[in-house]
Amino acid sequence: MKVLIVEDNPELCKNLEEIFSRNGFIVDTARDGERALDLLFSSEYDLVILDIMLPKMSGWDVCLNARKAKLRVPILMLTAKDAVSDRIKGLDIGADDYLVKPFDIGELLARSRTLIRRNSWTKSNIIEIKNIKIDTLGKTVCVDDKEVKLSKKEYDILLYLATNQGKIVERTEIIDHVWETGFEMYSNVVDVYVNYIREKLKKHGVDDLIETIRGIGYRIRG
Repeated sequence: MKVLIVEDNPELCKNLEEIFSRNGFIVDTARDGERALDLLFSSEYDLVILDIMLPKMSGWDVCLNARKAKLRVPILMLTAKDAVSDRIKGLDIGADDYLVKPFDIGELLARSRTLIRRNSWTKSNIIEIKNIKIDTLGKTVCVDDKEVKLSKKEYDILLYLATNQGKIVERTEIIDHVWETGFEMYSNVVDVYVNYIREKLKKHGVDDLIETIRGIGYRIRG
């Protein structure tokens, strides 16, 4: 796996390079936005770790230009800008995740692995689990080529679980990913929607896809 780290702080850039190298990544680094964009256009990466406040070109502009060029590489913005409006902006312009400094190394690596895994599964726009196909472009779910009619929330929850296949996903993670910020939730809303999904899949002969991890959340096994 190959990662591009874009960070103008020399010490932090070196630390990140060492962390990712120790965890099996091939690492390229860039200290300014223009160099980052040059590397993105000339090499293929599995992940970009991108600071926002950079010389020559901001991380915002690096991300925008990458997406305008149809580059599908996952981008994780790693920045000290912690305002909610900054996080929203980052995600809206095409970043896949946003982590605020200071950060936990374990969390950074876990998020990185998730983004890489998710991207590898969705390159063809189809996620296949057993006899189930999830079309991320058409936003459809089929069992043995027969469509399962899901609501938008049901589809979003199933897709999030599928892109984290094998991982235990906490209920709070699902809420943060699927529902809008500030939306008032009742305590078992995720359980209710998961049950809806299970009932609809069961009608198509699938009754063991989503595993309940008691007291934590859910998991889809391969």
